[in-house]
Amino acid sequence: MSDDYYQILELTETASSEEIKKSYRRLSLLHHPDRNGNSVESVAKFQKISDAYETLGDADKKRDYDMTRNNPFVKMMGQNPFGQGPNMHMNMNMGQMDDILAGLFGMNMGQGMPHFAQFGQGPPFGQGPPFGQNIRVFHNGMPVNLNQNQKPQPITVIITVPIDKILTGTTVPIDTERWIMENGNKVFEHETIYVPVPKGMDEGELIILKDKGHVLNENCKGDVKVVVKIENNTGFQRQGLDLFLQKTISVKEALCGFTFEIKYITGKTYTINNNAGNIIPNGYKKVIPNMGFSRDEHTGNMIIIFDVKFPEKLSDATIDALKNIEF
Repeated sequence: MSDDYYQILELTETASSEEIKKSYRRLSLLHHPDRNGNSVESVAKFQKISDAYETLGDADKKRDYDMTRNNPFVKMMGQNPFGQGPNMHMNMNMGQMDDILAGLFGMNMGQGMPHFAQFGQGPPFGQGPPFGQNIRVFHNGMPVNLNQNQKPQPITVIITVPIDKILTGTTVPIDTERWIMENGNKVFEHETIYVPVPKGMDEGELIILKDKGHVLNENCKGDVKVVVKIENNTGFQRQGLDLFLQKTISVKEALCGFTFEIKYITGKTYTINNNAGNIIPNGYKKVIPNMGFSRDEHTGNMIIIFDVKFPEKLSDATIDALKNIEF
């Protein structure tokens, strides 16, 4: 495994679930592509952070990951003793895995019961512990569960949240379809789940709903993975916790003052004043504190960027008038 999830999230193996969540939120905000010019590097970094959290944020996946992370067998598989490069990958489906194991151990994986021959005077292997209790099988560096307790794949749902609800936090109902194993058959059911969306969440972040997915049995339930998309129909652009608004003013307004109204993302209207004599240069940024998003005890600002629009032409009278003005 080339990427260490703990290093990606800047954590140690002893990190608590709350510390994992907090680190994920901090790093996903810091490295979000929107804050880094949507560069290829930032997109890749953000994806690694999301992948790491998807594993470490799930207790079952974290347990399996911790078991394989320092496993010498896994490291050996990653080193390729046959000289074909440092990262040999063996891609096979479970049917191929069954055939290989059947050839090696004389067992029928499809029936889930091993059939072993006797060796010498010892008892048949079939009378010992089941195969899966003594041997761990790995595929691409991760454990392959050969029993009926493999956690089901998560259900992925994408939700769209208006930007004003991200400011305050909200709850979003989602309809999911999941299956439940009953007497060896999958029984499908629909369920409405209310997803808590914390304030300050960013585009593309994940919310993991533990044990709300498919049900293999009472002790083995899958998760629902919720991907957050943000709907922004306002004039504001978000960067991290800050809200940016581009405002165009004339040269006259830049020199002589102005008054205008802005509609905030909540719909509330605010009046912005600038007195005469307080000159606004092109590109000037007016920072209004604590009017951005809040997250983890931090609050962003609203920032108005002024674009001073110069006239393309001036009349002779205007030119003459300007010549008589002392700046």
